[in-house]
Amino acid sequence: MRSSLLCPAALFLALTAPAIAGKTVELDGLSAVPVEIRNSGAAPILCQAEIAHWFSTDLARIAPGESAELDLRFNLRSGTWAAMNAHGEALPLERAWCGVEGRTYETRWDLSLARTRPMAQQLDCRAEETGLDCR
Repeated sequence: MRSSLLCPAALFLALTAPAIAGKTVELDGLSAVPVEIRNSGAAPILCQAEIAHWFSTDLARIAPGESAELDLRFNLRSGTWAAMNAHGEALPLERAWCGVEGRTYETRWDLSLARTRPMAQQLDCRAEETGLDCR
């Protein structure tokens, strides 16, 4: 009995999960909020964002000595943060972070995604023993 319920449940999740992760935000009202990350360390950095409860997407890979600007947007009316994908669609963000590539989540530095008055950020990051340190 139990196994006969697992197959339909697994099929439902397989078919609906991409749709849930693929929801987008309206482009009207979105304003760019520049977030520049400089990698002053010796290890590559990967910045990622959680776009649904269990899905994440890469925002930027940053080699040592390089910088990248994350393409983040904010809607003042709704308080929604979004990241633009390669198709020009705005994906809603739950959170965003950067970390040492290969151990990104374990070494993460959470980016500040304030819901009121978001401001441009310039962060200088480097890998430390305990994780990524950004100032």
